[in-house]
Parts: sequence; structure tokens; C-alpha cells
Amino acid sequence: MYSRWMDLDRRYKRVIFLFAIMVLLLVVATVGFMYFEDLSPFNAFWMTIISVMTIGYGDIYPTTEEGRWFALFLVPLGAGIVTYALGIGASYFIEQQLSNRVWVRRMEKQIANLTDHIIICGFGRVGRQVYKQLKEEGVQILVIHDNESDLLEVVEPGTLRIIGDPTDKAVLLQARVDQARALITTLSNDADNVFITLTAKSINEDIVISARAERDDSEDILEKAGADSVINPSIIGGRELAMSIMKPNGTDFINDLIRSEEKEFMVGEVALDHTEPFIGMTIEDANLQKYFEITLVAILRNEELLSNPDLNEKFQQGDTLIVIGNPKKIEHFRVNKNKGYTPR
Repeated sequence: MYSRWMDLDRRYKRVIFLFAIMVLLLVVATVGFMYFEDLSPFNAFWMTIISVMTIGYGDIYPTTEEGRWFALFLVPLGAGIVTYALGIGASYFIEQQLSNRVWVRRMEKQIANLTDHIIICGFGRVGRQVYKQLKEEGVQILVIHDNESDLLEVVEPGTLRIIGDPTDKAVLLQARVDQARALITTLSNDADNVFITLTAKSINEDIVISARAERDDSEDILEKAGADSVINPSIIGGRELAMSIMKPNGTDFINDLIRSEEKEFMVGEVALDHTEPFIGMTIEDANLQKYFEITLVAILRNEELLSNPDLNEKFQQGDTLIVIGNPKKIEHFRVNKNKGYTPR
């Protein structure tokens, strides 16, 4: 994917290199004139500047043969470096503006063709954590925020974004909320989150919305507005702090399971359809632990969660299995669960 940041980094290095060369040239030339012409540091630096800039000699000029030979070497070299540096400096600003425009056009084109993506509204502390987690999952993300500098501190090159007010219906339409899989609104103002939820649902009634709530009484309002799930970070944080004291081992295990960067162990969801060979089979007979090395912890069936299901429970079409295991094992199960599976 095109990335303007990579190009800017390359140009930065070129400018820094030229700056270092010019500083080295000025230092060497100043010391040279001090040595050959027996000048004070200021006068030597003055002679260096007028030599490098080729503006001629007036009140001060080389008087010794060694100094003149040194000036003959310095003038063309310095003029060449200065001219090249000025050209690079001018091209840097021109290319930066050009690359910005090219990037904006490419990004707008990509956004115009987005489907099945996830929209993040707001990029504060909560929004940043949402972004990082979704990037680990490898899903297509579009961020809406009113301050681009906040985004550039965190987002990876190529991240799609819209700089604007996420409560603006026109901005949501630009983000193709009508084609989005889900929307997560993380603004600190509950009224804004309610408005975003109402607007998104009015455009796309099938979109899944997860909303942040700061006040307890806002949770019911957000749910009535159409939010499929409402998260109160303060409540979750308070519970976790308490549990970290009362049940530290269990809390550490859950945190490692959710937050581990290496992801050797994670929670996954796998939906079953009519082609699965173990539809109608009991959990005990399917024996997922033996054949796929994953552990079944719950079944989501008709919007009801069956936690720690009995071994005699039978799988049904449309079930969503909540499993724990290595990410590769879970993906192997997702892809191969109906290919040559022969339970005992």
C-alpha cells in the first residue's frame, strides 16, 4: 500500500545529510582560512560565507598564495553544494505537497470502495486501544477523528481516516457507514455517542454498533438508540482493580489471554452451518480438544449464551462456538472443520 510516510522519511534523510555536509564544509573552510590567512574565527567564517555564496571579495580577501589556492578549491565546491542543497530544499517542499495530494486522492478512492469495514469514531485513550486491538485482528479499519496530529502519533502508515466530526451525518456517509460491518463510538460525551448510534442505525439498520458510556444511566439510552453493546470503561476498570486484589491469579490469566501481544493463547468464535459434519453430534463425541487441540467454553445459540455446556449438549445449525486455544489451531478448525473430519 502506498505510504507517504516512507517517502517523507527518505527525503528527511537526504535533507539531514546535505545539512551535515554544509556544516562540515563551513567548519573545514573556516579552519582553513584561519590557518592559511592567519585570521580571527569571525573573519575566517566571513570569508568562508562570501566564498561559498560566490558574492565576491570586498573588505577582506585571501592574501597568501596558499589561501588563494584554498579559495580556488572552496569556491566551486561550495557553490555546487549550496546550489544542490537549495534545489533539494525547494523540491522537498514541492514533493511534500504533491505526495500529500496524491495520498489524499488515493485514500479517498479506497474509502469510496470500502465494504465490510469497521469504523472507529473518536481517537482518545479508549479509541487508541480499540485501534490497536483491531489492528492485531487484521480487519479493515476506518478512523474518524477531528485532529489529524492525534492520529499520526499512533496509526500505522496507510491507515484509512477521515478528519472531521463523527457526529456529522455527511462524515458518516463519507465513511460508507451503509456498507460497514460495525461501528465503534468511543467519544467521551455520551450524548455524542447516542447521536452517532442513532444516525448510523438510520443509515444502516444491520450495522453492529458498540458504544462507550461514561455514566451508568447512559447505558439504557444507548441500547434504546440501537447500540448492540455498551461498554463503561470506568465500571470495567473498577471491577478489574478489585478482582486483581481478590483473585489475582485468575485476573492475570484473563488479562494475558486478552492482551498478550504474542497471542499464543486466545479466544475465538467459529460459526457452524449446515455443512458441518458434527451438526447433531454431542460435544463429547465431537471431542474438539483431541482433534483440533482447542477448548470449547460456550455456545451462542439464538442470541443466548450457553456457558460451560454439558458434554451431552448437541451442536445445532447456526451455533457460534466460543473456543480457547492457539490462534493457528483456531484458524485450522475454522477452515477445516468440515473437511475430512472423522470424530470417534
